[in-house]
Amino acid sequence: MELSRFYCERISESMAELSPSEAHHLADVMRIGKGGCVEVFDGAGIVAQAVVERIEKQAVVLTVERRMVHKQRDIGRIVLAVSVAKGERFDRLISKCTELGVDRIVPVVFERTVKLARGLRVVERWNRLAISAAKQCRRIFLPVIYQPGAVEDVVRVLKTDFPQGRFIVGSLSHDASSILDMKARDSDVIAFVGPEGGFTNAEQEFLHEAGCASVRLTDTVLRVETAGIAMAAVLCVLRDANR
Repeated sequence: MELSRFYCERISESMAELSPSEAHHLADVMRIGKGGCVEVFDGAGIVAQAVVERIEKQAVVLTVERRMVHKQRDIGRIVLAVSVAKGERFDRLISKCTELGVDRIVPVVFERTVKLARGLRVVERWNRLAISAAKQCRRIFLPVIYQPGAVEDVVRVLKTDFPQGRFIVGSLSHDASSILDMKARDSDVIAFVGPEGGFTNAEQEFLHEAGCASVRLTDTVLRVETAGIAMAAVLCVLRDANR
């Protein structure tokens, strides 16, 4: 039987201490008591089997019995640069892309994107959603979630972070190749998904000048979260099938 799984920012070779929210989940929701065996992960490659040593009011202290360190992939990463959508719709995208195995999620503010609040708090909430999804799907590495940014700034940052990456953009153009025609290759893929109102002419020209090849998902107009999740699913399947 699989062990219940909890997130812990720091896992030493001998012990780990859960945050108040994770401690509440363990003690009050899962009702695991002293001596219970659990699995903890830090989202950065460390996974450990541990035993509950002490339950306190705002924390749970664990004794680590077995600790494994996994190496993060440095090629074949999937980066989704996607227009921000309202509330629960973007929350759903964060959760599902975490489950699928997207490595980085970059919220983009295009001209026709619904303007939303920015700042650390919104990214912290998205990170909590990613942690919850990773616990459920038993993912080892958490996706890196960027601060929302204008498309010009996002392209500049991603060109720096992934200088050898393959840049693509979702399109309904008849000239766009089907995403299924993409050849699996050992390279990072950076995929742009625009707002439901579409790119402006200037944005479309900018992305193409930046080296983004147009790809088509379907012949229908998809909502932001549907397009993002579909794009992520295809790219992650192509990548993982090529391991």
